[in-house]
Amino acid sequence: MNCSIPDTTIGSASPPRALLYGITALLLLALTAGPSAAETPVYQAEPSGEFLKTWLLCGPFPVVEISDYESDLVHLPGFETDFLADHGGEASPRIEEGQRETFEGGSATWFRYTSEADVLSLDEAVTQEPYVAAYAYCEIESPRDQICVLGLGTNDGGRLWLNGETIWERTEGRGHVVDDDLIAVRLVEGRNTLLAKIEERGGSWALSVRLVPFDGALLVERGPLFGFDHRDDGTAALRLLHPASVADGICRPEARLEILSAGEPEEVAWRGHWNNEPSMPLPVGHNGYGEYVLRLKATLEDGFEWGAELPFDAGERLEHVLFDGGRTDYVIVVGEDASESERWAAEDLQGWLREIGGAEFPIRSDLEEAPKHQIVVGFNRRAKALLGDGVDPPDTLDQSFTYRNVGPAIVIWGGKQAGTMYGVSTFLERELGCRWYSPSASVAPKRSRYAFRYLRHGESPDIRVRNVYYFEAFDPVWAARQKINGAMAKRQQPGGVELYWGVHTFFGFIPPSEFFADHPEYFSLIDGKRTYVEAQLCLSNPDVLAITTERLRRVMRENPDYLIYSVSHMDWKGHCQCDKCQDIAQREESQAGPLIWFVNQVAEQVEAEFPDKFVGTLAYIDTQKPCKTLRPRHNVVIRLCTSGCRCHHFYECPENAEFLECLETWASIAPHLYIWDYIVNFANYMTPYPNLRVLQPNIQAFRDNHAIGVMEQAASQGRGTEFAELRAYTLAKLLWNPDCDADEVMDDFVRGYYGRAGQYIQEYLDFLHSRITPEAHMRVDIKPSDAMFGDGFVRKAEAIFDQAERVADDEEILHRVETARLTIMNLKCLRQPYEARRDGTLARYRAIAERERVTHYAEYGRYVSSGFDKQMATTE
Repeated sequence: MNCSIPDTTIGSASPPRALLYGITALLLLALTAGPSAAETPVYQAEPSGEFLKTWLLCGPFPVVEISDYESDLVHLPGFETDFLADHGGEASPRIEEGQRETFEGGSATWFRYTSEADVLSLDEAVTQEPYVAAYAYCEIESPRDQICVLGLGTNDGGRLWLNGETIWERTEGRGHVVDDDLIAVRLVEGRNTLLAKIEERGGSWALSVRLVPFDGALLVERGPLFGFDHRDDGTAALRLLHPASVADGICRPEARLEILSAGEPEEVAWRGHWNNEPSMPLPVGHNGYGEYVLRLKATLEDGFEWGAELPFDAGERLEHVLFDGGRTDYVIVVGEDASESERWAAEDLQGWLREIGGAEFPIRSDLEEAPKHQIVVGFNRRAKALLGDGVDPPDTLDQSFTYRNVGPAIVIWGGKQAGTMYGVSTFLERELGCRWYSPSASVAPKRSRYAFRYLRHGESPDIRVRNVYYFEAFDPVWAARQKINGAMAKRQQPGGVELYWGVHTFFGFIPPSEFFADHPEYFSLIDGKRTYVEAQLCLSNPDVLAITTERLRRVMRENPDYLIYSVSHMDWKGHCQCDKCQDIAQREESQAGPLIWFVNQVAEQVEAEFPDKFVGTLAYIDTQKPCKTLRPRHNVVIRLCTSGCRCHHFYECPENAEFLECLETWASIAPHLYIWDYIVNFANYMTPYPNLRVLQPNIQAFRDNHAIGVMEQAASQGRGTEFAELRAYTLAKLLWNPDCDADEVMDDFVRGYYGRAGQYIQEYLDFLHSRITPEAHMRVDIKPSDAMFGDGFVRKAEAIFDQAERVADDEEILHRVETARLTIMNLKCLRQPYEARRDGTLARYRAIAERERVTHYAEYGRYVSSGFDKQMATTE
């Protein structure tokens, strides 16, 4: 950095000069061949990153102390006085060393000062008195027009002008930090003037300035480039948060803009480009209040690619009162042609609003006179009138939904079958705090008043069919509210369910009792002998194909409500070893070869009669490996069963590599992939099972591999199994939105379901999952003797549950805590049966299990006839 360094005076206005300093300054001037001592400090070769240390200073100027709480919102009184008015004013000053600036009651003279440090101490250079202001001035010589970054630090607030343009202003008191503010500035070719005015509010008083080359990444890291102004007509304007002089050069060639409706990120309200002006009106807000997100993409001056999403609002903010003091002006409107689920949703909405606010919301038809205050449920006549021609009616089967306000009116709509219903449930959850933690545990926060300004939210599922196979999730009303729509058997559920008919169906179509005696050739050839014991069908036999196809047609005619009909092998290996079957298996390098070859033919033959249905089959055990060349038909669904380690997600554990390869390969060749996921310990539903942390990444992997459905198989035979309510609730949220905040979902459940005891339930869950290490692997049959469940684990878990029971809010919460504790009690009984009998754990376990009607703790049968009772009996 080259700067003409003038003779510099240390101290306040016009003090006597030290002889030694004068000699030093003369020598420096001689060595640098700079201008004469009377010239203004001029910096060259900028931006260099070096601090500007030599200035012309003038001060102190008086300002007035204020001490109220709003003092940081304005400059100190007197700061706004233009003390340079006699010499061009602050915006265009004419400044010379020795020049005197007068003010009422005094004057100050410009003097040169060079700081030895990067930070200019105004306390040393001007005065240590508080509640004053001072100016600092220098000039910058630029070889060309250029944009760079000015780094500024001050103590306290002030104002900064570059070439007469205000480029920075702060009112509040603050401590000095180097480069506290980074400002994009334009240097013009030739001489540029820089004037600072800094106020002193007490304490230290300082200034630091330097110029650095433009760095877009650094600039946007430190703060946004843009903000918003709100205009009197209700519209908003995009405002550059840097000096107006850089507006036409900070981005190249122009920034791309999208305005999205907040809550509906897929709805683009406007697209365009930044006009390269300091302020740009945005085309929203004319038709009422709205909340938006501005998505901005730009290439900055140095080539840095930058993008941001900036929230803003526009339009007049009006408050609409839904209910107040047990009264409401609103009615609920449903269409005359509303579906059963829409009518159910309207009644559900009515009931929960009554529960929350104590107000009665009448339900009216859309044929009646339109009131001003209304909640419209479904895309009906009233919804069309409110939403206008820009919104199209959704498909009946569309599961997505939207709710928004149009003035005081609220419209909630989606597909007639379930979408509208899902929208009502989400409105109650998001806007009013309703929670349906389990079929027997609901929360409806009491409120005396609810008002809104803006409502706009929409969602759609990432996975079409969502089946949570917990006993608790079979409750049809709870499942409907949680957007669970998959099932293996019929149930009367609001909005209906997507049914999957059957599994392991080979012997259902061709029963050995009916066919084996006369047609053993229909069954597997194993070790040279036809058999049906632990065997399958001979899939290359044309009669097997004909019988299976005809009987499947009969099933589809008699059970028209199902979406997918299974043609799948039995729950074991035993595939046919005849030459024809094995030729296909060897060619396809998998037992899936004969199966897909067979199912494709069945699917082709039923398609004409059932064009909207699917034929499903299993990729399971030795059919899990995909075919080498065969591809499933477009109406075939591959139901892939998971395998591998259950405590590490698929992408981080080597034990999952084989399954992950199968998943990705099937996803690449199958038009429809349906996942059958195992998420419990089938050998003992009560055993602690630390896999909560992998549920989300695994479901995301299913979604990313284009699964149309996911079935989370768990403890389906009865209630009371290990954290079944928490798991069912979390899985429902994840299957609808795999990218939701899973930790927040579980935290919300634990707080809401367990009350004050929730803190200890969370402590236990964290403790349990801390047992998982990279070396600890877990499958679906983990034993109580596993190393992760040592006696120390049991003791600490018991202590945590003791604390949870002590703080339980009431008897109902205590019962929930005790039910959760069954998992530790069961573990202790199996690990330490004599101690469990001696200290009462076994007796208490049995009493709680009976009270909670726990009937199963393993897949294979009731706990009263299981190995648990047998083992306990041996200790009696």
